[in-house]
Amino acid sequence: MSLHERVSTDGTRIGWEQKGSGPMLVMVHGATADRSRWAAVERQLAEHYTLLMMDRRGRGLSRAESQAEYRIAAEADDVRAVVAAAAQQQGSPVLLFGHSYGGLCVLDAALDNRDVAKLLVYEPAFATPGLDVIGPEALAELALLIGEGAHQQALEFFFVRVIGVPEAMVAMMKTLPSWQQRLEAVPTLIREGSAANVWRPDRVAALTMPLRILVGEVSPPWLRAAALAAHAAAPASSLVELPGQAHGAMDSAPQMFIDEVRRFL
Repeated sequence: MSLHERVSTDGTRIGWEQKGSGPMLVMVHGATADRSRWAAVERQLAEHYTLLMMDRRGRGLSRAESQAEYRIAAEADDVRAVVAAAAQQQGSPVLLFGHSYGGLCVLDAALDNRDVAKLLVYEPAFATPGLDVIGPEALAELALLIGEGAHQQALEFFFVRVIGVPEAMVAMMKTLPSWQQRLEAVPTLIREGSAANVWRPDRVAALTMPLRILVGEVSPPWLRAAALAAHAAAPASSLVELPGQAHGAMDSAPQMFIDEVRRFL
C-alpha cells in the first residue's frame, strides 16, 4: 500500500491510496464517504486490480481544497488528474469506477478522455423529472442541522430520509470506524446535493468507451430512475440489476458486487 497525490486544475491536492496488482482501477466514492468506503471489498479486488482509491475533495487525503466556488466540473478534473497518473504508470488507458455522487464525477471525467478504457458506475445520483436528489425541504432541514452543528442528526436524516437506508443498516454503520469520517464530511452534503439536483444525463451521449451501470433491485425510486436515464442517454452502455440489493451492495452483498465488477472489467 502506498499514498500518492496530484494537484488538480484549481490547485486542490487530490490524494489516493494505491494497493494490489493487475490492471489499474480508479475508484471514486460517493457522498459523505472517503476512500475507506471500499473496506468490505478492497482486499478481494486488490487480488485482481491495482486499486487507486481516491479521496474526493474536502476529506481525507484531499481535505485541503481550493477556496474557489464549488463546481462538480472541478470534481471531474480531480478524477482526471488521478486517471492521468494511473494511465502514466500503466502506459495505457485504465479502468474507472464511481458510486453514487462519485458516479457523476466519473461520468463527467470520462468525456473526451482517452485515458479511460472502461467505465463502471453504480447508481449515479442525479435528479430526474419529479425526483430530486435532495428536495428543497430536505436541503433546508440539512442546512439547519449542519448550521447547529448537529452532524450526527444530519447524517442519520440523509441516510434514512434521503437515501432510504434501513435504520438497522444505519445502526450497523455507526459501529464502523468510517462513521467518524462521515460525520466530518457532512458539510459537503449541501453543495453536492445542490449540484446533483441540476446535473443532466444528456451529456453522457458523448461517451465513447464501454459503460456499465449497476442498479439495485430495491433501491429508492429516484436512484433507479437516474440509473435508467443514464443508461438511455449513453450510446455504449449496458445495465445490470443487482437482485435484492439497494444502494450499498459492496457492504450488503460484497461477493455479488465483486463478481459484477470483475465480469465487466
